[in-house]
Amino acid sequence: MAESNPIPERNVLQTSYDLRRPAYDEVLSDIYRKVRSLLEDHGYTPTIKYRVKRFKNYFGKLQKVQASGTSGLITDLLGLRIICPFLEDLDIIEDLLTEHFQIVEAERKGGGRNSFREFGYDSVHLLLKLKDFSPDESIPFCDDVCEIQLRTILQDAWAEVEHELVYKSDITLPNESIKRKLASLNASLTLSDLIFQEIRDYQKEIRHRGRKRRESIEETLLDQETRLDAAPAMQVDPIPYSLASGLEKTMLAALNAHSQNDLKTAIDLYGQLLKMNLETPIRAMVYNHRGMAYFSSGEFKQAIRDFSEALHYDAESFRGLANRALAYRMLKEFDRSIEDYNQALNIDPSNFEGYFGRAQTYYEIQLYSKALSDCEKALEIEPDFASAQQLTKLISGAFFSITKSPTSTAG
Repeated sequence: MAESNPIPERNVLQTSYDLRRPAYDEVLSDIYRKVRSLLEDHGYTPTIKYRVKRFKNYFGKLQKVQASGTSGLITDLLGLRIICPFLEDLDIIEDLLTEHFQIVEAERKGGGRNSFREFGYDSVHLLLKLKDFSPDESIPFCDDVCEIQLRTILQDAWAEVEHELVYKSDITLPNESIKRKLASLNASLTLSDLIFQEIRDYQKEIRHRGRKRRESIEETLLDQETRLDAAPAMQVDPIPYSLASGLEKTMLAALNAHSQNDLKTAIDLYGQLLKMNLETPIRAMVYNHRGMAYFSSGEFKQAIRDFSEALHYDAESFRGLANRALAYRMLKEFDRSIEDYNQALNIDPSNFEGYFGRAQTYYEIQLYSKALSDCEKALEIEPDFASAQQLTKLISGAFFSITKSPTSTAG
């Protein structure tokens, strides 16, 4: 092990730090502006916090490094934290930063020995290389990098509270019971992140299907108009065409409102459609779409009624069953949720989202081995499925918490 260089007197370091601090402020502000601009150009507006480590904290860290006997440099003198609403944002933003900046190290960090992150609730840490930074301008014992942390809103909230309870406190937490409660809270936040991501994926799928169906209807309307314009006047039958056109235009308007998140209008238009004389597959589809609109509005019971109506007209619909299963889970009706996921997977055993949805339900009722098995099946089908990877880590932590024997003390 290399010997560490001795730390100069505090007042000497303070003078050096104060002299060079303005240059670091300027560099960090420039990094912030460039990162903010990059993310906004790609449609992302996360919360971004940044700071230069204060002298007191800088000096304290140097003392710890000296005490450990290592010769490592401080890598977090400059810190920038990007806080996103959803888990998938972390991967996307990490890729953007890696593509546009010189990232010299990437790491996923959990907590240390005093942490309660037994469930793998970690954050992403990147080290961004500083360019054109003269050694003469460097604060002593600091590497020429900026640490970037990527967290969800819930991860950031947990980290801030944990920092106050553990790292800044001089009082040791008294017993294993409190530690287990904190670990359980950590697991709940992690599961909440996964549920938020699932709902977001669900909404994106709704919009995608709405766009595809709207494009299909627009093509149909254009084709009909072209054929009518080309036909002799005596061959035009205006009444059937008017009826068909009314149905398709109402459907188009409903899907457009749904994709624009105008849920009240979409629900009203789906209701108008259901009063029309629809073929059975179309009626099933409309009930399913209105159920999704109710779900997005938080009206889970009404969503379940519509999904059930859709299944009445199309009992072999994987999507209808999976939708209803998710709504049942939101209402804590776990047995019904599992039953619907079972039926859905009997219809389409290759659908990784079905396995993941059932895994989340199993997890909520603490059937961890079944939840883990379903996550593994989902990952066999879709190896890069980040949400299933995250839930797998969460389940592994739950196993650890159950099997870990609490320390007993004589009283």
